[in-house]
Amino acid sequence: MMQAVVIKKYLHSEVIHIPVSEDMIGKEAEIIILTESHHEPEMNPKHQKRKPGSAKGMITVSDDFELPIDDEMLREFYK
Repeated sequence: MMQAVVIKKYLHSEVIHIPVSEDMIGKEAEIIILTESHHEPEMNPKHQKRKPGSAKGMITVSDDFELPIDDEMLREFYK
């Protein structure tokens, strides 16, 4: 069975960290990098510098945030 992971990311350096599911580790993978040369990072609003604290009070974290995720939830996440 073939699995795919699609990641869209602005490259800041020569090192790329790619998240993969545990069942992909130890298997052969093909990595293809596609770039768009017509976008300058300064012009792309997604990559503008953020003002620290601008989302203060807009984000809440549940009390069980740091608890381990059960196996069933992990299977659903990696489908």
